[in-house]
Amino acid sequence: MGLSPWNPEARRARIKIIKALTGPKGLALDDGAYRAMISTAVPGKTSCGDCSVLQLDAIINHLKRLAPTKAEAAEQGEWRFVFRCPADRQTYLRKIYRLAERCGPLMAPPAKVASKGYIEGIARQMLGASTALQFCSAETLHKIVKALEIHCARSGV
Repeated sequence: MGLSPWNPEARRARIKIIKALTGPKGLALDDGAYRAMISTAVPGKTSCGDCSVLQLDAIINHLKRLAPTKAEAAEQGEWRFVFRCPADRQTYLRKIYRLAERCGPLMAPPAKVASKGYIEGIARQMLGASTALQFCSAETLHKIVKALEIHCARSGV
């Protein structure tokens, strides 16, 4: 006898795992980023409460792919998610990272690489994009690249 896709105990256990992976000691996602992550892993869903066991497993697998090991986290810093995203978005995210390197000297105090928050702030101002970079669609990331290129051109970097 197999596991029911709507088994309440199995769903509760998986939701608890998801909460641990996205909580303050995990990826530290705010509510908007959390819901965007769910809709990225399971299109059409924005809440774990609406998901079956199989869909919750897909979310857990997605989170495990995003979550780095401790050694990777120390090495890559806040931009570590770039190298773990799906290929269709990774090209744009790598370009955004390169533009963040160019924007770093514009920060106060100057930095080697602009923070993710700084880049998201530029995207929010120029495009009205409110989703965390790692959960943006490829189309939105393309628009962010264009906005950052304009920002760099205006700033002369």
